[in-house]
Amino acid sequence: MMTDTQMALDEPGDQKRGETVEFVVAQIRQKIIEGRFVSGQRLIARDLSEDLGISRGPIREAFRRLAADGLVELTPNRGATIRQLTRKQVKNLFQIRENLEGLAARLAAENIDEGENRRIFTDVWEKVRPTNTPLPWHIFIHQNRQYHGTIVSISGNDQLCELISNLQLPIMMYQIGSAMLPENAAVSNEDHVKVAEAILAADPAAAEEAMRTHLRRSHNWVMQLPDSAFRRKAD
Repeated sequence: MMTDTQMALDEPGDQKRGETVEFVVAQIRQKIIEGRFVSGQRLIARDLSEDLGISRGPIREAFRRLAADGLVELTPNRGATIRQLTRKQVKNLFQIRENLEGLAARLAAENIDEGENRRIFTDVWEKVRPTNTPLPWHIFIHQNRQYHGTIVSISGNDQLCELISNLQLPIMMYQIGSAMLPENAAVSNEDHVKVAEAILAADPAAAEEAMRTHLRRSHNWVMQLPDSAFRRKAD
């Protein structure tokens, strides 16, 4: 049975339809983050329609929106599937990340005392800095994205921010996140501390090197995952 909210969202009209599509997009994103939808899983419009109490039209439109964001793939006669990257695609992304995010860390350190940058970074760092308590992988991934995203945002380079946002990194992180072991998270946390210390010390060279080392080490353990963690081949 539909809730009042779902009935309201499913009312006709461009505005209501837009709200409904945004609702579906948010629901699917959240299920990916929580690990309820996994890479390679097919999304069935009928099932989502019954689950959310929403007609299939907005759900199909949400699929197209998610496909444009690189989170799902639309295939004729198959529908929507949560995107899964090949081993080579993941390797390529890490190579790009090392260079772009290394630069972002350097610029963040250079600009840490510009405007509100120090306060912004410190506020985020206090929320995501490592503790002795292991985190569920989806929370770790969320905090990891927030941490890296803040560094990029205070770099002061809009073109760099756009380039990194276009890499479609979330789907890679969701894909490999569930395979992360406690020791992998511990190493990542150690690296985050070194990057943060260098940025807060306004040391551009150290910040860049720490970020490059961090991404290189993450790349190494990801490449050791079994073939089942990756898509077999690109289309």
